[in-house]
Amino acid sequence: MPATAESYARTAYLETHTRGMSPQQVLLQLYDIAIAGCVARDMRRASAALVELIAALDFSYEEIARGLYRLYEYALREVKAERYETPINILRELRDTWEQAFAAMPG
Repeated sequence: MPATAESYARTAYLETHTRGMSPQQVLLQLYDIAIAGCVARDMRRASAALVELIAALDFSYEEIARGLYRLYEYALREVKAERYETPINILRELRDTWEQAFAAMPG
C-alpha cells in the first residue's frame, strides 16, 4: 500500500476509533501511540503523535501549555535525531500523570 493510502487508512481508522472516546481518552491514546512509536523506533509514528500532542495544547492555560510545549518539542527533536530513550521516559511520566489526574476528577 502506498504511503499516502496507508496514511489515509490510518487517519480514517483513528477518526472512527476515537469518535466515541472522551477528550481524556484521546489524549492518553496519543501518548500511547507516541510511546509505542518510540519503543518501535518508528520516527514517523512517534513524530506524528508528538505533533498531535502539540496541536492539542490549550494556551489559555499558558504556563502549563508552555511547559508541555517545551517537553514535546524536546521529545520531538530527540525522536528526529533517532534518540528514543529520553522521549520514552518523558512521555511515560506525562501519561501516568495525566491518567492519575483524570482518575481523581469527579464524575
